[in-house]
Amino acid sequence: MSPTYAVLLAIVLAIFEPVCHTQGHFPESRIARIGLTGSWESAPDVVVGDVTNIAAFGSQKITDIPNSPWPPSPEIPEIYWCQADFRADSVVKGSLPNRGKKFLWAAIRPGCSFEWFRYGYEETAEPVTRIWFVREEGEYIRPVVDGGGVFFVSFHGKWFDPPKEEAPKTLALLMLNPAALGWSPTHYATIFQHPVGLALAILGKTELIARLKALAATPDRTLRETVCGYLESEFDQACR
Repeated sequence: MSPTYAVLLAIVLAIFEPVCHTQGHFPESRIARIGLTGSWESAPDVVVGDVTNIAAFGSQKITDIPNSPWPPSPEIPEIYWCQADFRADSVVKGSLPNRGKKFLWAAIRPGCSFEWFRYGYEETAEPVTRIWFVREEGEYIRPVVDGGGVFFVSFHGKWFDPPKEEAPKTLALLMLNPAALGWSPTHYATIFQHPVGLALAILGKTELIARLKALAATPDRTLRETVCGYLESEFDQACR
């Protein structure tokens, strides 16, 4: 092979080489069934922000991952890594992550969609507020877990940037507001314990009871019955 041909071949291979990363390029993926409340409790940093420039970062065969946390299944032969530029605007808990780090996550489906990682508003119209549960790991910003938790909660409305000491309470009150989550009162009643569980973790029992009694004044019968039943079963409290 002539030197000239060898150089040309190297250039062509460099141009058309598929995006592929080995295990050494990825952090350790995590799976844990921690849900919404667990994501709040486990996240060192909870911030208001967003991502841009979402792109595929590579994939890993499950069989190539030492001590893989991903379930062995022929339907999940590999995991797909994605990255994006991360922008944090204000703090709810913890601190702002270091600027310039990429947000990196793993999923069982290609495409880098957040469909399985969000909670709340479907973002069909502006304004939108996303509150992220994150941690820093080496050169990346990462979700608390890649599977089993929540990356962010999405609200229909604009974050008004309260004082830092009031920010967690503001998040809790948004979780108790079906309209902020983009849900009808009836739908909110069907998933009631998830947002209320997070509100309880932030507000504590006494304030949550007071807030739920106020929520029980809703004209929606389904939600009213759900709230009253929860107050009675969990706290031995009547609605009024």
